[in-house]
Amino acid sequence: MITQVVQVPILVKDLEEAKQFYTEALGFVVREEIEFSPGWKYLTVCPTETNETHLELMKAETPEQEQMIGKQLIGRAALMFLSDNIETDYHEMKAKGVIFHGKPKSVPGGKGVGFEDLYGNSFDLYQLDTKEG
Repeated sequence: MITQVVQVPILVKDLEEAKQFYTEALGFVVREEIEFSPGWKYLTVCPTETNETHLELMKAETPEQEQMIGKQLIGRAALMFLSDNIETDYHEMKAKGVIFHGKPKSVPGGKGVGFEDLYGNSFDLYQLDTKEG
């Protein structure tokens, strides 16, 4: 039986540039960084040290892969990241150059806003509604 998602690949143009963006602009941590041989590096990042799902930042190697950067899900958010304070995260990330698709607004079950990484990969930032029903 499948029990969880542990890794999601994200195509990027440059691993070091992507690592800098994900760690500095989004506040993620590097979970694994292994250079198997020159030009072949395995790099994963995630929001916290204890997060079980990692993003594998993968350098596009072929022209076909390069064309898919920022379009892996055809204009849809690749992932949704949960926030405990969406307003604070929005302002801090925006100040660090993260491109948002509007401002946080009410959506079913909470508040949300779309954003993208430096290569146009789309994500959602979401905060659950904590009101008791």
